[in-house]
Formats: sequence, structure tokens, C-alpha cells
Amino acid sequence: MDIAREIGPVANNIYQVSRGGTFDFSPILLPKKVTRIGAIESFELSPQHNASDNQALSPKEPIPGTIVLKSGERLSDIHRIILCTGYHFCLPFLKDHHEDDTAIENASDTVLVTDGTQLHNLHEDIFYIPDPTLAFIGVPFYTATFSLFEFQAMALAAVWSGRADLPAKDIMQEQYVKRTKEKGLGRNFHSLKGVEDVYVRDLMMWLNRDAQKYGAKLLQGHTEEWHAARTAWLARNKLKLDELERERNSGLQTSVPA
Repeated sequence: MDIAREIGPVANNIYQVSRGGTFDFSPILLPKKVTRIGAIESFELSPQHNASDNQALSPKEPIPGTIVLKSGERLSDIHRIILCTGYHFCLPFLKDHHEDDTAIENASDTVLVTDGTQLHNLHEDIFYIPDPTLAFIGVPFYTATFSLFEFQAMALAAVWSGRADLPAKDIMQEQYVKRTKEKGLGRNFHSLKGVEDVYVRDLMMWLNRDAQKYGAKLLQGHTEEWHAARTAWLARNKLKLDELERERNSGLQTSVPA
């Protein structure tokens, strides 16, 4: 979405490939020059093109080939292809916790990374269950980034300073396994879309329960102002989508020949 907006002023046409993922933006939000298309089946070079020829193309020349979509449609005269593959988890400084050749469903109870689509064996997406002296901030997806990460940092600080207790390791592992069964494995495992406020509420309940036990300062989660602002933001987005939908439908109706 952002790349399409950036290159829109200088590109004649833009195609955005989508596999119909759960978290795709509505195509109504795309800039006017952008057409959303289906998944790609293959790239085919023109027969006269030498694949070993590394000579750079002129900026005005299209790529000498065709893009074949899974629908059977073929696209040509394409000048640039930008691969937006998303993020992959990789911890090169913790190679002993990688099992890159292990299928995600066969992850052990000590591994952190298999195919890179998620991190394994984390309690609350923060603490490494076999050894909670290792922790991560910022793993979840689809959140109000920096406020969510700050709440996670509060949890980490509380645990490591002795102001909050983690459950026993076997209990954390049981909770983790239960979560994998409820959410499934892969990228969606770390998604907090629509439940970020619940995640933060539960964190604060745990931390403040233990804060009372240890005489520590109570922590505050999302404020009423945050909830009000989020509700207003969602309402504005819905109005904008409805408005764009009406404009598009009106344009389709007026373009139909009499």
C-alpha cells in the first residue's frame, strides 16, 4: 500500500498482487493507478532473451517477458517488479535456537525459529519458556506499535526486577501449546488484530496482582482516552470506506452505456 502510494506519481500503471490474505487492505483504499490482481503462477522470459545476459535494460524498456497469473491471465510490458514478501524471523546471533529444516508443525519445545513465520516457545510473546532470562519485545503483529511494545517492556522489567512472577515452566508450556491449537501456527499466531486491548488488559492484571503482593507501584494499561480515540479512528475508517465504496459504485453506474 505504501509503496504504491510512493511510486504512483511517476508510474503509468501499477499492479498489486494479492493472494487473498486475511489482512489485505480493501482494494478501495488503493490509489487510482493501482489495479489489484491475483496470485502469480510463473515468470516467463521471451525466447529471444538470453537469461545469462546481465546487460542492464534501459529504464524505458519493459522486462523481456510475461507474468502468468494463476487465473491464466498474462501481463506484459512490465518495467519493474518489486517483491514485498513480508518479514521473516531470523536470529543469526542465536543459531543454536534455529531449526531451519524443521517443519513448523514439528517444532521442538526448545526451538525458537523453524521456517521463519513465527517465534516458538514464547510466553505472552515475550519470555523464552525454557529460559526466561531471554526475552523479546515487539513480536506481535497488527498493533498500535509503540504503546504495545512499551506495555511488553513493563512486563519484562517487572519480571526481571522481581516485581512479578512467571508461572512455572510446565504451566507456561501448557498455555503455549493450548494457544497453538487455538490460533494455529505461522504468521497469524502472533496477530493481535482486534484483541490488542484484551492482551494489554491481561498483562496489566497479572503485573498489578503481583505488584500488590510485592508492594510495588501499580501500572496503568490503556487509558479511557486511548479507547475513545481508537473507537473514533475505527468509525472514521468505516465512514471513509463507505464513502469510497459509494464513489466507486457511482462511477461504475455512470460508465455503463445507455
